Amino acid sequence: MISIDYSLIIVILNFVLLLIVLNKILYKPIKKFLSERQQKIASDLDEAKSSRVKAEKLVKEKSTELKQSAEDIRKMKSAAAGDAEGKAREIMKNAKEQEKRILQDTEEQLETEKVKVMEKIEDELAEMVAELSSKFLSEKLDEKKDKELIKKIVSERENK
Repeated sequence: MISIDYSLIIVILNFVLLLIVLNKILYKPIKKFLSERQQKIASDLDEAKSSRVKAEKLVKEKSTELKQSAEDIRKMKSAAAGDAEGKAREIMKNAKEQEKRILQDTEEQLETEKVKVMEKIEDELAEMVAELSSKFLSEKLDEKKDKELIKKIVSERENK
């Protein structure tokens, strides 16, 4: 029959004790480490998904803001162009009004100068007529002497 030997019992006890020691020292810590690692990986994946969702949401918001900013800029540009055009028309209108005022002032000055020149010419003409009359009355000349006298008086006036 089978005889049980003390050495076989010791080997079996030794093997069981080794399994218990290995289970406590090695197997449970490795199992715990792997479980923690699996949980960390799962949490990191969840965090990455939520970060990705947040990033996509942020990208959409920024895209919307960018489109709105571009629209605002376009509106400001068109408003500025309209303002500039209005100011240009106003400047042109003011320039034309000022041109008209200057022309009117110049015409008034010319008219004033014309009146002064006419008065001066009339005065000189009156003096010449008076002078000619006195010279004609003082002596009777023929037609040739009349022309010479008139030329002489005109040249004297021009020299003055």
